[in-house]
Amino acid sequence: MRFFMMIVFIGVFTIGLLGQEKTILVPRQVEGAPFEYADQQDLFGQAYRWFWEGEIERGVGTLRQLISEAGFPLNKDAYYVVVAHFTDNFVPMGVIHGETDEDFFSTRMYGLQEDNLYYIFISRTPQAPSFLSVLATTKDAPFVMNLADFLGLIGVLPSAQRMQLTGETTWVDVRQFTIPKKYRKFSDLSFIVKKKLEDDKPLVTAVFDNTAKERWSYGIALALSTIREVDIIIGNDGTIIIQPKPHADLTPFAVINYHFKPVDTKAKTFGNSLHILGGVRLGNLLEPIVGLGGGVSLGFVDVHAFVGYSVEFTNQLRDGFTIGQRVTSEEDPFKLKLRGKPRFGLEIKFP
Repeated sequence: MRFFMMIVFIGVFTIGLLGQEKTILVPRQVEGAPFEYADQQDLFGQAYRWFWEGEIERGVGTLRQLISEAGFPLNKDAYYVVVAHFTDNFVPMGVIHGETDEDFFSTRMYGLQEDNLYYIFISRTPQAPSFLSVLATTKDAPFVMNLADFLGLIGVLPSAQRMQLTGETTWVDVRQFTIPKKYRKFSDLSFIVKKKLEDDKPLVTAVFDNTAKERWSYGIALALSTIREVDIIIGNDGTIIIQPKPHADLTPFAVINYHFKPVDTKAKTFGNSLHILGGVRLGNLLEPIVGLGGGVSLGFVDVHAFVGYSVEFTNQLRDGFTIGQRVTSEEDPFKLKLRGKPRFGLEIKFP
């Protein structure tokens, strides 16, 4: 029975492992682009200096202001891959998303939509020309990617050159992507930016990790029983006997978790750790468990406490048999009985 359940489980969750798909994404210029901006405040030069000094948040805030004043308002729900072509050797590329500027160099995206990814190239070269190539590669959810290991476990910024920026006219090129459905939740987006296609050296490259937040995870739950238990068994001499179990019997379970709030697998917090769990006991006994848990992340694993309830298949004497009675090998004195047990303990959770 347990073998059959594992086969079904593997079949459902490993369909996506059959192969990766790749597509070259070609964004289209938005209406009015490239935008010509008379940069009287020298916002482009200010942004250059802030980036040079390591004041990234101020630099990104200045680029936000420049883009908006050039005629393209930013939507906090969209992702903007922004390239600032200060010099050929100093070309920061990052992502503007939301209302804060602190994560510009983060390569994380959290599940794209069809039309919420943009490319913005800012330069003082007239018309802001650039060659852009983006390769999208599908990948599996972290839950699926780590599933095989789990089943096995249970046995089954660059250097720059200072220069004086001249001129006040700044150009802002904006292009919008149309993301195919299969690349929206889990994919890697590889960006190559050049001034011209025939250039041997790109201005800047980066790979962005588009991984949607997940509700599913799994782990090993180490459960204690809250009741004193006994088993009815046949002893070595053929006598029906009662065998006590330890009061604090530590029992391992393989469990699947469903989180009430989607989890960023690379930035976990206690607030998104609350989940319900369900699984089966490891070993020869078929004992399902359900429960409620939550905890903290230690980086490579999470440690959660949980409370729950398991149902064990145990022996019950048939009519006509008693404790202490000796039986022959041909006699079966038992019938199956379901025994519910309150459980609590710790879960080591992945990923």
